[in-house]
Amino acid sequence: MTGTVEFQNLCISIAYEVKTVMRDTTLSFFYKLIFCFLKIVCVTGFALGRNHPENRTRAPSLPPPIPTFSTSKRRGGEEAEAAEESKANLTDETPDFESQFRELAPEDADVELCEFRPKVAVVAPIYVRTPQQRKEVLELISSLANQTYKVEQVILVDDCSPMPWYLSSATGQNEENLVKLPAHTRLVRRPKNHGPAAARSLGLGLAIAEHQAQIVNFIDSDCEAESHWVEAMVAAHYSELKKKTAASDGAILSGLTYGYGNTFVDKFHDHFGTLNGRIKMNGEGLLYAPSCNISIRISMNLITQVGGFDESFPKAAFEDVDFCMRATQCGILTQCVPNAKIWHKYQTSIPQLFRMFQRYGASEWAVIERHPYYFEMYGTSYHIPSQAPKIIS
Repeated sequence: MTGTVEFQNLCISIAYEVKTVMRDTTLSFFYKLIFCFLKIVCVTGFALGRNHPENRTRAPSLPPPIPTFSTSKRRGGEEAEAAEESKANLTDETPDFESQFRELAPEDADVELCEFRPKVAVVAPIYVRTPQQRKEVLELISSLANQTYKVEQVILVDDCSPMPWYLSSATGQNEENLVKLPAHTRLVRRPKNHGPAAARSLGLGLAIAEHQAQIVNFIDSDCEAESHWVEAMVAAHYSELKKKTAASDGAILSGLTYGYGNTFVDKFHDHFGTLNGRIKMNGEGLLYAPSCNISIRISMNLITQVGGFDESFPKAAFEDVDFCMRATQCGILTQCVPNAKIWHKYQTSIPQLFRMFQRYGASEWAVIERHPYYFEMYGTSYHIPSQAPKIIS
């Protein structure tokens, strides 16, 4: 009986999505057919993942703490222990960050934009298991080195990659195809794999405690940032601060993510804004911001009330939704910054698209468990296309 109900729900979902695509006047008939097929793949994968969730630890009590660091910066082989030692430094008490950084306040924006120079760090979780992924990390690092706004530190959190990808004098690796880390780039190597959510929280803790970052941008290892990406985020934070008349609670900003390639799958993601979040119809910003293109202005309220990304999400799915919804509960809204652009290198085969949405479906239950009103808010929001609506021919 249960299987019959699940099948009926799947058919209803597919019929709704197909109907929506066929009514889209911005698409040619050919693209309507292609996108209907891709929607069926996505909806089916999501439904199967949702009905058979992965075994995972239940969501912990709020807020998930941000790792703290009591030691000075480490380099070379000592970096390997930094991630695990940060676990031991966590306590049940709120970490004392006040002596380690100064959060931005509205008076900091009482200058011209060109004089507004907050400390910015960029955090990227890294997991390399193929030569192609190693190449993508190199391209990511290159795009971050070419930013018009120079960041305080780029923090790469290697989540126990099975393939060597960086030059290391400690291990004697010096192959030409390995990545050489440029200046202002820090590598933290985790001895065990804990997933991208835990890697982001680790990088966030490092950025605040050891680099005194006031703004932290997040990007993924399979992305490239447009050269004005950091500058656009800083300008948006400046504008947000200009609107404030009292102490700020921090802010979360989301840029636009474009498909790197020109395949049907890339165009599908661009048209439906898969990694662009959703706009609330009540005008209160975004429901969430995808963690591959997000910028956080740090505040004590965000540190103590929101915390970090929840590492009980073992894969890249819904951990960003949970983070932004917890922030909204604490009065920190998520806003869209259209000119903060990155390019995402999607996996473009049909099985890979299926598995991507199957992963999303398997993680949805944890968000609903913590935020029972998620469905209601999702229904009163709409997607942000990467490209402006237009006829695709």
